[in-house]
Amino acid sequence: MVSRGAGHCIIFEDDADRNRFLGALADVAAGEGAEMYAWCLMDNHYHILVRHEIEKLSAGMKRLGSAYALYFNTRHERDGHLFQGRFKSEPVESDEYFLTVLRYIHQNPIKAGLSRTCDYPWSSYRAYAGLKGAAWPELASTRMGLDLLGGARGVRDFHALVDYGTPCCDIGRGRRLVGDDEAMAVARAVLEGVAPNAVCGLARDGRDAAIRTLRAAGLSVRQVERLTGVSRGVVASIRQE
Repeated sequence: MVSRGAGHCIIFEDDADRNRFLGALADVAAGEGAEMYAWCLMDNHYHILVRHEIEKLSAGMKRLGSAYALYFNTRHERDGHLFQGRFKSEPVESDEYFLTVLRYIHQNPIKAGLSRTCDYPWSSYRAYAGLKGAAWPELASTRMGLDLLGGARGVRDFHALVDYGTPCCDIGRGRRLVGDDEAMAVARAVLEGVAPNAVCGLARDGRDAAIRTLRAAGLSVRQVERLTGVSRGVVASIRQE
């Protein structure tokens, strides 16, 4: 997920701003039960990798943006919108892409010329790599990344690979992506009156039919899992007709 300053304006003037934003982010994540996997604060935008309920994502991001914009505009005697429209997001559907996004976020300062390595002070990289001086080390849940990469040494080796140009959600990859909001809209349309989060409570036949409908509409296994609350293994086991 990425959100930019309006007109590419600076949204973090100093460390006080960065700490205020991260505090607000931690509060929103804790209050809504979201799991933060990675983050990086640049001068005029930020990246986060988060697991959150689709129905709560937009509201949570709005609360975060509004709270921080009010603080920033007041402190810096500024008027008007701070962020450039709505944030951009896309689903992460596999462990492989999870690692791609993780590295992309942590390598963003290198690509922007702010750092020669991933050891940038305002990202979750230090917490993953086991380095001293990590900012807000408890904000990112590092267990999944560490497990996939075999620990902190594996994280450092993986991030040392040059992949600065790997495109993620803020630049196109030559294919059409179905984002979380669109997936929710599709689900509501094809389920004809059944709320996506009610699917898990249906009788087996009804549940399986709903899942087949969602899969036939082009939604991935992980999207269906997030929308319905039905486990990924069960979703994957239901054959499409």
